[in-house]
Amino acid sequence: MPSSFKRPVAGQPLAQVDNPDPFAVPVWRSPVYQTPLVDPSNPIATNTNVTFLADSQNNNAWAEFADATYEFTPQWELDAAIRYDRDERQNTTDTPQNFLPDPTAVSGEVRNATFDAAEPKATLRYKPIDDLTLYGGWSRGFRSGGFNQTGVGAVAATEGQKGVHDLFQAEIDDTSEVGVKSEFLDHRLRANLSLYDTQSHNGYFFFYDSVTSTQNLGNLDARYKGAELELTAKPTDRLDLYASYGLTDSRITKMEDPTVIGNQAPLVSRNTVNAGAQYRQPFRDGLSGIVRLDYQEIGRTYWDPYNVTSRNPVSLVDVRAGLEADKWSVTAWSKNLTIKIYNEEFSPGGFLWRALPRRYGVDVGYHF
Repeated sequence: MPSSFKRPVAGQPLAQVDNPDPFAVPVWRSPVYQTPLVDPSNPIATNTNVTFLADSQNNNAWAEFADATYEFTPQWELDAAIRYDRDERQNTTDTPQNFLPDPTAVSGEVRNATFDAAEPKATLRYKPIDDLTLYGGWSRGFRSGGFNQTGVGAVAATEGQKGVHDLFQAEIDDTSEVGVKSEFLDHRLRANLSLYDTQSHNGYFFFYDSVTSTQNLGNLDARYKGAELELTAKPTDRLDLYASYGLTDSRITKMEDPTVIGNQAPLVSRNTVNAGAQYRQPFRDGLSGIVRLDYQEIGRTYWDPYNVTSRNPVSLVDVRAGLEADKWSVTAWSKNLTIKIYNEEFSPGGFLWRALPRRYGVDVGYHF
């Protein structure tokens, strides 16, 4: 008959996974402890840590925001805003001294870093007629920095991975944008177009270090130039259509390794397409049936600054169908209907995360 063992507990060196097949080879799994376990006397030694890293963090973040709008004339309007972010981070090295990969690091060391920035924004709008708006603006964006696991910077340096340290810097982006928003055919057709240019300083890139089994963030500078076109249409009172296209040309402009300058920035798809349709069929007593189809195409995406790894374009289909009343709704849905197999995340060094396959379910809602 098959063997069955309980889950591992503290002090229990090994545990056997439940095995329903009496003829199968037993599978051994070592428990995971909050502190490293070193037991050279164990004959199998699967529970002896070879590497171990542990940090604890304490973060405090706050922000202030102000906005003002001034209308020069019914056609001209200026909107100005500013936001201030401050992020105070503290990292404590909990890794025992003999497990630290960086000989200069100290167990129990407390490191502090503060990241802050003011983010102004200004947008000028011109509306010559009711159905047409032209606009242009400039804005600054901020994303806080932080700590990687203590010691990974030294390991990355020995592996030749530049731009990865124990501390990653805050990202600052400056974006200029111009665009037009328009409506036609008695508001049944809307068309929006925008052009943008973003200068990114200390943008993120991911790096998975297989030696320490840690996923880390590094910094690089890049420039993003692109355009977005959006169309929505209502051919009938029951049918809604939409489509959008985005194009982004990204180039790395600075990094510790100068050989990557000119490459595509990681995690940025060169083009994206979204399209869909929704049909609503009214019935009696306020009841309606709704069917919706959504299509998305994600263009080629590079994962690393060296442009060695990339994901091919991905096409996804989602569907929804249901009934709606004044106070309740029942909707059946499916995401990734065609069961597209692709990687949702990949980090240089060997860490990847597969995207979810087809999912389906039913949502039930009630309005009180």
